[in-house]
Amino acid sequence: MKELDKQRQESILKILNFIQNGGELEEAKKMFQAAFDQVDVAEITAAERELIAQGLDPRKIQYLCNVHADVFKGNIKENKESPEFETPGHPVHTFKLENIVIKSLINDALLPDLTKWEDGSSDALPKLKRELKDLAKIHYHYARKETSMFPIMTKYGITAPPKVMWGVDDKIRKLIGQANMLVNQKNVDQSEVASVIKSAAHEVLEMIFKEEEIMLPMIDEVASEEDWGNVKNEEEQIGYTLIQKPMNWKPKIKEKVAGPISLDKLSSLALNFAEGSLNLKQLSAILDLLPFAITFVDENDKVAYFGGGANIFPHSKNAIGNSVYSCHLPESVPRVKKIFDDFHQGKKDKFEFWFEPRHMGRYLYLQYFAVRKNGRYLGCLEVAQDVTEIRSWKNERR
Repeated sequence: MKELDKQRQESILKILNFIQNGGELEEAKKMFQAAFDQVDVAEITAAERELIAQGLDPRKIQYLCNVHADVFKGNIKENKESPEFETPGHPVHTFKLENIVIKSLINDALLPDLTKWEDGSSDALPKLKRELKDLAKIHYHYARKETSMFPIMTKYGITAPPKVMWGVDDKIRKLIGQANMLVNQKNVDQSEVASVIKSAAHEVLEMIFKEEEIMLPMIDEVASEEDWGNVKNEEEQIGYTLIQKPMNWKPKIKEKVAGPISLDKLSSLALNFAEGSLNLKQLSAILDLLPFAITFVDENDKVAYFGGGANIFPHSKNAIGNSVYSCHLPESVPRVKKIFDDFHQGKKDKFEFWFEPRHMGRYLYLQYFAVRKNGRYLGCLEVAQDVTEIRSWKNERR
């Protein structure tokens, strides 16, 4: 790192530490103006990453995230994005299109109708209910980002921003869920509803700024056409927010000089098991047909394989090779780590959970198995099964 760069990083870190320790926003802005004209996105995220390295819990930094954005807003160097981002159907074009619709929903409908309702218009309440129901669909926008885009950042060593942003996404989901619940109660508390709606709207608009001015430029610096191709291919398994299915788009991937031999060329190769054998084509077809989703995490806790025929949890090829912990919300990581620690130490060989995830309306049965051979730990097999219908079975079918 150049000496000047190092000095700039230290100055940014000083401002972030000042904010973290309860400093006033206006004073932080003055500190910034005294030290900088403009900053690069990479400089801000490097400083946030240093805060985490110094011991700051990623879950805590998310609460500072809006303050950071407020301090640096308007002073971030303009990034020249890939011209491909302007192509209809490209994942970034789709992502930004959703943001336009979301901003319009908030600024042109939700907040004006909230003001009318506060001013005594009874006609505004039914509109608020519809608009909040629409806003809850932002889950699909965030889920695509978390499933397919965050793994790109993690793969290339940009680990702090996804942790922070994922936590804020989940906070926004909870605020919108709370607003929907409050506005549909029998006795609606107008003051409480207004407070939650305003908080949710503020957080959503701030997140749009972070996505477009910080996250996307960072991904643009490192992502390959293949990475964006994976994002595009994985969109439909999650869905879209308040827009129709976008146009098709295919990445311009250069032909690889050398690489793995395709499955077709090896299809006749037989694998001998303890009881019988299968060729690779048969094995692949069987794995794709399984009525549940499987994930294999290797002995180094890296995601190695997704398979199975059931689309239960959205997943991304971009996550292959990443730490399994990067695939979970920061608040869930301690529980996931406990599972893998117990597997590594030989304390347990299986964990199982059953629950109803938010936004799914389905009941899931989740199992983790330690995979061992001759006493050696090879990794973890996760099996996720939708048991909604199974739980309703009452009679035998022979």
